[in-house]
Amino acid sequence: MRSKDKGINILVINCGSSSLKYKILRMPVGDVLVRGEAERVGIKAQDTSVITHVVCGKKRTIKTPLADHAAALTKALEMIGEDAKKDRNIRFDIFAHRYVHPGTFFTRTVKVDKIVLRKLKETLPLAPLHNPIIYRLIGFCHTRYAGVKQYVVFDTAFHKTIPPEYATYALPLNVMQKYRIRKIGFHGISHRYVMEEACRFLNRNKTSQRIISCHLGTGGSSVCAIAGGRSVNNSMGFTPLEGLVMNTRSGDIDPGVVFYIMFKERFSPEETENILNTKSGILGVFNASSDLRDVIKEMDRDRQAKMAFNMYVRRVRAYLAFYALILKKADILIFTDSLGTGSPVLREHICAAMSFLGISLDSEKNKRYERGISDISSGGSETKVLVVPTDEERMIAEEAYKELISDDPGCRL
Repeated sequence: MRSKDKGINILVINCGSSSLKYKILRMPVGDVLVRGEAERVGIKAQDTSVITHVVCGKKRTIKTPLADHAAALTKALEMIGEDAKKDRNIRFDIFAHRYVHPGTFFTRTVKVDKIVLRKLKETLPLAPLHNPIIYRLIGFCHTRYAGVKQYVVFDTAFHKTIPPEYATYALPLNVMQKYRIRKIGFHGISHRYVMEEACRFLNRNKTSQRIISCHLGTGGSSVCAIAGGRSVNNSMGFTPLEGLVMNTRSGDIDPGVVFYIMFKERFSPEETENILNTKSGILGVFNASSDLRDVIKEMDRDRQAKMAFNMYVRRVRAYLAFYALILKKADILIFTDSLGTGSPVLREHICAAMSFLGISLDSEKNKRYERGISDISSGGSETKVLVVPTDEERMIAEEAYKELISDDPGCRL
């Protein structure tokens, strides 16, 4: 372990279905030494895969084919290695991974060992776009950096407070109990982070706030209802397939359609699952790309692009209305992640004609938004509409550090 004057450097690895974010944070102070993101990883898109890599404020962008997440991580580690040769402070002492779906095995951060790996392997089918990727990267790190500790932080932990009436499916009770089926909820690390940042920004106590958080990413997206600092519902369900229209995932769908297609096409369950997770959503409707940013570029001249955009927006609005009903109006509406912070057009369409829910956007503030936390609500809006960049990596590092010092109190600085 490193000496106290140097701190503990944690390399956070955060995989999305088509992205890989990484940061080296010096804990416990939280200074960011390295950060980067690989986008359009292993997907069909109009633009080439790209890695944005920032070291001590110096940014470089590399366009390179990234066939999968292992290729993205390999390239990131290669760049970190180059940086380390120039600056001895650029190093990492432990890995911390975001893990999407642990089933009911884990509800708190854990250190990776043989037992944890065995249990994680059983969860691979639960989130087929994420869990196998993350599991392979954990194995990759274990093989390449055998002496480096690894911690896993779970995306679902925040949603363990969802009440039974929202977490229970209308299925036979014996089946539900046998297979431990319930709404799990996802993007919990992000929803928790932006909730806390929004309340800090507005100088409000989270225990008194009703919040709707929209985590809108280029891969997965979800909406979360939060009351008193606790998750009360999430648009994703037992798996990340439920909810919004996403890049390659269908989101909510009539189960009868699934059975009908299986019958007509003689698809196996595995083939059907692959269609719902990897060939549907934006890609299924638009076909030319699974990236909503490409859809927005084309929607004024392409009918299917316009259709895909409208479907995406309408699904988000439906969940906003549902969660406003649950909360009896929201005090705060948050937009976060790559699409939530990066697309003023998307925010404008989602919030259009929502004044009956107390939501009103200031068009000029929305268009002018560039970075950081910003209030883009109109003066007469009952609900504060905020853009809040998420920082899942910081929260993952904090959780891993807490677990590290509980394992080894001598690491406390």
